[in-house]
Amino acid sequence: MTLGQKIKKLRNDKGLTQKDLADQVHVTFQTVSKWEKDENEPDVSTLREIAKLFGVTVDYLINEDEEVDTQEEVEEEPPGTKTIIVHQRELHVCERCKKDIPEDDLAMEDVVVRPAGRGRSAEYRKAYYHKDCLDQLRTERAKAAAAAKIAKSSRAKKLSFGWGIAGGVVALVATLLSLLLVPSAKEVIHPGAAVGISIGAGYGIFAMLYCIISGSYIGDVFVWCAGLSIRFPGLIFSWDIEGFIWVIAMKILFAILGFLIGVFALIFAIVLSATLGAVSFPFVLIHNINTDYEDAL
Repeated sequence: MTLGQKIKKLRNDKGLTQKDLADQVHVTFQTVSKWEKDENEPDVSTLREIAKLFGVTVDYLINEDEEVDTQEEVEEEPPGTKTIIVHQRELHVCERCKKDIPEDDLAMEDVVVRPAGRGRSAEYRKAYYHKDCLDQLRTERAKAAAAAKIAKSSRAKKLSFGWGIAGGVVALVATLLSLLLVPSAKEVIHPGAAVGISIGAGYGIFAMLYCIISGSYIGDVFVWCAGLSIRFPGLIFSWDIEGFIWVIAMKILFAILGFLIGVFALIFAIVLSATLGAVSFPFVLIHNINTDYEDAL
């Protein structure tokens, strides 16, 4: 049985038309017709696709009695996006414009069918294009990547400055009101000093939020400090009314202490992060400008 007869038999057994098979392997149905009439033969990569489609081996399709056409030139590269020029006898269909591709205008690249995952390698297939179509496709990809980068940069700027300014204004107003309206604070702190302290608090909160959203180390410091806690010891009590009352009272006490420690840890995290943020803000800002906010959250 010839190669063409095997392809025809496998196609009929699977209930496919010549056009169905052509669409599966990205060629024209006229090319499939020539294969089945043994007027032409698939190239190496297409032969692999046919074998995979029908669940057979390439050795089955090309037995020892048949001669493999050595006039075809196939240039293969490791999987990637580099253009591969193939000279062969059958026509392929361009995946961009859906038109037949002449032999001297054929280009192809490897396209990921299934990305690499845990315990498996990535799978690729060949995609065929006109040379101009592939160039246009790559230009569009580059423009899309640039637009996505600009959008990410714009979003990061809005988030970091927006939340930073909002938090800074709230901190400034809250600090100023507490220092000017609380009687005990008014007696100790001069109004001018209160304004200065409020401005410093507002700047610190602004810098802290900006640095956290920008993905700097300030975020790690804040999370670590805010997560500080104390592990309370286990309780031993007697199995009577007094023992149960005592353990319930201790549990309530531990809950209150835990809450107070959590509040203290949060305040400590804010103060420390705001102080470090106030110092680090100029450097983080320069880094973000130089990298166009690539590291921002």
